[in-house]
Amino acid sequence: MRSERLKIVFNHLNPRQNVWDFCCDHGYLGAEAYKSQNFGDIYFVDQVETIIEHLKNRFHKYSYSETNPSKATFICQSGESINQDVTGTVCITGVGGTTIFQILSGLSANDRLQANRLILGPHRDNEKLLKLMSESVIFKKYELLKKIAIIENDRQRELFIFDLKV
Repeated sequence: MRSERLKIVFNHLNPRQNVWDFCCDHGYLGAEAYKSQNFGDIYFVDQVETIIEHLKNRFHKYSYSETNPSKATFICQSGESINQDVTGTVCITGVGGTTIFQILSGLSANDRLQANRLILGPHRDNEKLLKLMSESVIFKKYELLKKIAIIENDRQRELFIFDLKV
């Protein structure tokens, strides 16, 4: 795994459930989840076509296995416009808190956010994200399970792990 932050995210994925890697960039998290064979299907989501195409090519060259029970799906569109149920664990890291909130709000507004766990790692606007989520009715079904501080490249980053309330 490329970074301590991604290792922590990986260690908090729910086993045997789908993994949604939004704003996936290089796809390190999703590829590691796929290779482990400990999860359901893996979804790589990014709205930048060149990112998805490069990721697909690299994935099929280095990670794809015909015997893997998980299926890898590559989706080139904005996260908030996903038109299928988003289940399992949702991971959104490396983008701003406002962008994370927009993605989650769009999924919720379309009744697509069905995830049991949200792992969020904004690179800015951390407190704004938490405030927006706490004020939004659509996120009342999630509770903040953990807030993890990580030092990365001489900067403190935070991960927020939310679980569906039982």
